[in-house]
Order: sequence, then structure tokens, then C-alpha cells
Amino acid sequence: MKKALVLILAMPLFLVACLSSNQHNLQSWAFDVVTWNHEVYKITNEAVTEIDGEIGTIKKHSTNESSDLPNLFSNKYKKGTKLFKIKNVETNNYIAVQDDSIYYKAEKMEGMKTAAD
Repeated sequence: MKKALVLILAMPLFLVACLSSNQHNLQSWAFDVVTWNHEVYKITNEAVTEIDGEIGTIKKHSTNESSDLPNLFSNKYKKGTKLFKIKNVETNNYIAVQDDSIYYKAEKMEGMKTAAD
């Protein structure tokens, strides 16, 4: 009986300890990003229909939050996702990210750069 009582009381403590120890693996980004040409772009929900041409491909994907972002990176899109120039729009303002058959506008974030290669 004593062993069962100790086990019942110890189980919640064990579960809380396990959950707490894995908490550092849970990452939370403020928004979805892609990087291109050593700049950071915030992905919007705005669809783009006029595409000018492909400008790059995502080379690295990670959900681990970091301040040192590599070039051609995304925290949302997988490796191989294509990036495009938007027709009649400068890439130093916006680019597009292909998600299946939809292209989403990504806005350059002023003051943010990727890590040095």
C-alpha cells in the first residue's frame, strides 16, 4: 500500500520534470520568414499572380529559432521551395515564395540581415 501511494505521488512530479526538460526544444517564431540575397523577408498571406522569374531556392529549413539566419533559409518552407521576383516590383522590397500553385508575397524586413556565409 505504501509503495502504491509513493508511486501515485511521485508520478505527477516525474511527468512535470519530463515536460520541463523538453521545453527548450519547443520554438516559437513571431512570424514565418525566408532569406534571400542576405536579407530577411517576412512572409505575408497576400497571394501574387504576376511572377517575373525564379531567383533562388530554399537550401535550409529549421524551426529552431535563431538570430543567426543563413542565406536561402526558411522557418516555414522546406528545402527546395522556390523564390521568385514579382513582376514590376523591386526585390529589395518584396519577393514571392511558391507554395504549391500559389505564390505568396514576402516583405523585406529593414535592419535584418543573414549571418555571414
